[in-house]
Amino acid sequence: MNFLLGSTGLVGSLLVQELKNNEETFLAINRRKVDYLSDDEQVVIDEIDNFNFFDAGKSYISLGYPLKWNELIFMKKETKKLFYKVDFELILNLAKKLKKNGCHTLAIVSAVGANKSSNNYYLSIKGKLEEELLRMGFSKLIFARPGHLLGKREKPKDFGTHLIELFGKISDPFLIGKLKKFRNIQAKMVAELLIKVSSEEYKDDTYIIEFNKIKKLT
Repeated sequence: MNFLLGSTGLVGSLLVQELKNNEETFLAINRRKVDYLSDDEQVVIDEIDNFNFFDAGKSYISLGYPLKWNELIFMKKETKKLFYKVDFELILNLAKKLKKNGCHTLAIVSAVGANKSSNNYYLSIKGKLEEELLRMGFSKLIFARPGHLLGKREKPKDFGTHLIELFGKISDPFLIGKLKKFRNIQAKMVAELLIKVSSEEYKDDTYIIEFNKIKKLT
């Protein structure tokens, strides 16, 4: 069984669309019921890390604590605790359960600039999570490291998000070469690339997706 964890967010909802377009069977584990999934396609559970996985195949994780745009730069102490609990502890626990139950391919949404040594708390936690997942020995491991995600969101955009997207329209053409990965990117493209790399078209290995490029990590 293919599992999807985090189908209510921007990338997650688009992963649902892509999986359905490819006619792939999957089960989404959610905290709340969503109308674009049938009852056969979702399980609603208050604490998703309490779900008992079974016969796990390909799995996708698109989970994250909801941060405001400015919290990507600076988080208060309490926010750091909440962010760490979801973006590190919860995801790592889910990955361990998936691996234990046979998951061979894991695709996860990380962040551009993820680095355990970063002075930025957000990026350092993303980097530490990637390092822990690498140690777990998945046959195929895929990290999507997108910049700011573009697309229709469930909640209205705040002023900061509008500003980021406006700045991106001006700056993106100048971000070339190694800087291209910092461009704003359509969330739909991220979902499409995650599905593509998880297919048999790509052999078992560790991959990263940076903007529209698929590369081996090593």
